[in-house]
Amino acid sequence: MTLHFAFRVTKEAVLNSISTLKAAQIDPLGFNGENVTEPVVIGWMPAVSIYFKDPDGHSIEMLHLLEDNPDPKFGVQSYSKWLEQNG
Repeated sequence: MTLHFAFRVTKEAVLNSISTLKAAQIDPLGFNGENVTEPVVIGWMPAVSIYFKDPDGHSIEMLHLLEDNPDPKFGVQSYSKWLEQNG
């Protein structure tokens, strides 16, 4: 059995997570488990997040709720695309 754990962190922690995870030789992952080079935004919340696997294969999520209005049509896309639309 694999589980999912989400932790609320600062926005800066999520935005700095790519380099932090890579320095620890951990692959940063997106919402669907794909490799990513930047955090993703879950538009219906909205929240910026990053995922990775722990040594047992559990999904760990670092998440920060954004102050922007929710946008369900945005779906889940990169943080840079969110900034383009919500700058």
